[in-house]
Amino acid sequence: MLFVSSPDRPGCFLCHRPTFDPDKREVPWARAVADGVQVLICPDCQHDRSDWAESLDRCEACGSTRLSLTLGQVVCRACGHTARAGA
Repeated sequence: MLFVSSPDRPGCFLCHRPTFDPDKREVPWARAVADGVQVLICPDCQHDRSDWAESLDRCEACGSTRLSLTLGQVVCRACGHTARAGA
């Protein structure tokens, strides 16, 4: 099923499903960076697609995909390394 998210509401980077609050027992949405842009990955894609993390940017220091984009800086939530967005 293809979902279409509107420009004013974020959606899944992979399937474009509009954001929703998952049940407390479910996996939460994953926050990541892809091509220098902050993205979200829905719980369904994390479960159903074994390769969901392959298209995400990786930390230059430790290789982690646990990145956030904050005030023009890409911050690694695994090791704390920062880099300028788009560098």
